[in-house]
Amino acid sequence: MIAEHLLFQSDGGFIRIPIWGHIPLSGPLKHILSHPSFLRLKGIRQLSFSQQVYPGATHTRFEHSIGVYHLMKLILQRMLTSPLAQSLQDDRFTFDEHNCRVLLSACLLHDIGHFPHAHIIEEQIPHYGNEPVFSHHEELCRHFIYEQNARVPTIAEILQEEWKVSPESVIELISGRTRFSKLVSGTLDPDKMDYLMRDAHHCNIPYGSIDIERLIESFVPDPHRERFAITEKGIAPLESLLFAKYMMMRNVYWHHTSRALSAMLRRLLQDIASEGMLSPCALRELFYGNADDRVLYELKQLMPEKEHPVVALLDDILMRRVYKRAITVQPYLRNSAKEDERWFIYNSNSEMRRNMEAEICLFLNKRYHLALHGHEVLIDPPSKKDIFDYADLKELRVYPTRSEHIHYSLQCESEYVRFDDLNESVFQSDFILAFERYTKKFRLLCRPDLVERIVESREEIMRMLANDFDLFR
Repeated sequence: MIAEHLLFQSDGGFIRIPIWGHIPLSGPLKHILSHPSFLRLKGIRQLSFSQQVYPGATHTRFEHSIGVYHLMKLILQRMLTSPLAQSLQDDRFTFDEHNCRVLLSACLLHDIGHFPHAHIIEEQIPHYGNEPVFSHHEELCRHFIYEQNARVPTIAEILQEEWKVSPESVIELISGRTRFSKLVSGTLDPDKMDYLMRDAHHCNIPYGSIDIERLIESFVPDPHRERFAITEKGIAPLESLLFAKYMMMRNVYWHHTSRALSAMLRRLLQDIASEGMLSPCALRELFYGNADDRVLYELKQLMPEKEHPVVALLDDILMRRVYKRAITVQPYLRNSAKEDERWFIYNSNSEMRRNMEAEICLFLNKRYHLALHGHEVLIDPPSKKDIFDYADLKELRVYPTRSEHIHYSLQCESEYVRFDDLNESVFQSDFILAFERYTKKFRLLCRPDLVERIVESREEIMRMLANDFDLFR
């Protein structure tokens, strides 16, 4: 029997956060929420530069982490109280006390490794020679779980002594190295459910509305796939989740102002690292132990050459002098969902990207008698990383409970039916590829005073960009 104080009771007190309201607190939960390594998440915004577009988007990883914990708690309550969910568990895939504790602690700590602007930086991590300057936030979870702080035990010790779980099992789950990883990172994960609702709320836009309660009520275990499945009543709220992500990508996550500031920050950090202006250790110390509101101001204070041209780029970020879109390209082959490598290659090759940016600046210098330094034009390429969990959605299954679907499922090898095969929704995995295609863009950004000149020279610049990589070699 699962320990009641973790799922069904409170040791006293509540914490109140937007969207989910009152969340009861247990002793083990309170000891992590008040831990210095966890409290640092209060200084790390969920949406980085989005608050430059939506001023209310100042919510943090702290409240998001509590929200994900809360949703996993609701899901586990469903697994433990629903007769159908209980009947579908087996010895290999069961929500016993230990598994519930690990899942809850992993959801609470899934973002513990985040640092200011982590998602932006991780998309194109700057390098110092061949050494990456920063680690991915999943890799940093170990650092903060074992981090020593004065007069308090480590989070690892709290997990071991109060949550009764191995810190290593929590780290492995967060890092995606265990068979339960799809429960916390996939099409049906509490992380996505929380951030879509929370981000839409704080941006005050109507695109993130999802019937979370009905979706969770439809959850059932899928032991063979070692993940969650849904019953038919979860199809409509799942559609709202998928559409909410598409709308949030278009309107918030890929907003041109946020993307421009992100590209400016990545180029700034790459120049600092490449030119040895600050050591990787100094950059890591600055970002890993800092807050969004302070890190860029402190970075400026640390810059050894105050008149270096790259400082102007940092000033532009701080003063919200945002680069503008000069060229936008659909990065897929015509009449195909296949990536056009000429545009995606710039995401994975930072040296090629910086060389091309410098080459375009040199071209503009010669044509218009300018004195650009090389960072006034920036390439914002798309990543090949799957935005809409296409591969995971293909594996999602439905457990039929309605009579017409039960009859249909008897024709299959299993009593579960693939979401695509049930043919009850337009939001099938292949349809999601269209979301992917229309969301991702290749953009050439520039200082505002250069837009007209780049548009005027579009043909030559496009030829430079596209011919830099021989697609058919």
